Amino acid sequence: MILAMSPLGEVFRARLRKFPSLVNNCTIDWFAEWPEEALLGVGRGQIEAKDLALEESMDACVQMFTFIHQSVERKSIEFKDQLNRQNYVTPTSFLEQLSSYAVILRQKRKSISFSKGRLEKGLIVLEKAGVEIAALQEHINKMAPELAVTKKDVAATMANLAVEKADADQEKEIVAKDEAIASAQEEEADIMSKDAQRELNKATPLLEEAAKVLNELKKDDFYVLQGIKKPTPAVVLGMEVSCHMMGLKPKKKDINQIEGDTGGYFFTGKANLLNNPGKFMADMKEYDKEHIPEKTVKAVNAIITSEDFTMEKVKSASQALVAILKWSSAMMSYHELLKIVNPKRALVKEMNEKLTVVRKSLAEKRAKLKAVEEKIDSLERMFREKKELEEKLQKQIDDCMKKLDRANKIIAGLAGEKSSWNETVKKLTLQMENIIGNCLVAAGMMAYGGPFTAVFR
Repeated sequence: MILAMSPLGEVFRARLRKFPSLVNNCTIDWFAEWPEEALLGVGRGQIEAKDLALEESMDACVQMFTFIHQSVERKSIEFKDQLNRQNYVTPTSFLEQLSSYAVILRQKRKSISFSKGRLEKGLIVLEKAGVEIAALQEHINKMAPELAVTKKDVAATMANLAVEKADADQEKEIVAKDEAIASAQEEEADIMSKDAQRELNKATPLLEEAAKVLNELKKDDFYVLQGIKKPTPAVVLGMEVSCHMMGLKPKKKDINQIEGDTGGYFFTGKANLLNNPGKFMADMKEYDKEHIPEKTVKAVNAIITSEDFTMEKVKSASQALVAILKWSSAMMSYHELLKIVNPKRALVKEMNEKLTVVRKSLAEKRAKLKAVEEKIDSLERMFREKKELEEKLQKQIDDCMKKLDRANKIIAGLAGEKSSWNETVKKLTLQMENIIGNCLVAAGMMAYGGPFTAVFR
């Protein structure tokens, strides 16, 4: 184990008194001085690490650090001989000298650079002020006529804008009246359209019920119906309804082909509808309920109101007939509602046609109004641009006048300081040239001069 301690001050003595084993059980080696090679090596390494930009002065500075350290060692011996006072010159003092040098050099460089830069900046300002005075005056003379022309343009644009706004107000009044008329007609047409839709909505539950039954049907239900050899009156009537709705008419040869089918409708329906249940169901779902012929309506209504085609008899005959009855009944109800709704639709259509004419006229007037408003926007934009240009020119002239006044004050107030500043800049430049050596002397004094009397210092 190795313990390294400095012999300086009371700390080392106190440790020896507290821990006598440090003396009794340890081998003590005193390292008092560094050789010159060590001082040079450590000095160069420390300075290079601190990046002080010494460049070609690096070698001389390192040698000077070493010289100062060694000279203090020699003077410490004289100091002991003459005054009987011990001064320890340790490697720590050498390192402190290097650290102090870095701090002092950076601080002085910064201080001198700041002072010099401030003065140089002041001299540049004085020089520029003289140049800017002439330029500012020339700029003012150039902008003054341009400002006068811009003011005239602003006044002319404002007058034109007032005329165009008056025309636009008239167009707005006309358009507002036409819009009121169109809105009233639109409201009336909307009311009638909603009234017609309310009437149609009455058939919605029936249509939904018919659609539900159709969706729940299976093809097998129709195949069962197709397989009936001797149809009941309800079955025959159901197929007759289907034939009327689908526009199928029995041929003479189809009559009485099957027992009980006196009209031939069951045979016709069986051959054309029940043979393809999928298509039959799709035709019922997509049926054109808006255009049912009156002849069909009359024939179907006569059947669905018949005592032989009641829901009880239909249910006992076939589930498919239940769907046909509900579907045909919904179609008939919807058709009856159309008799109320269609006149209203026709009236709405007529009103919409008139409204189209009004809207077309209104669109033309709106287009004319839009053109006027766009022109006004263009004039307002032009007016703003001219006004902004006027304000910009006025501001530039005012700024130039202020700068001219400030420049004159600077030149008048600092004319006597110019020579003093030039002389100070020269002195600071010389100090910056000698700063490396001056700071080196100061760092040496700070690191080693403390223990010595004034004469030795």
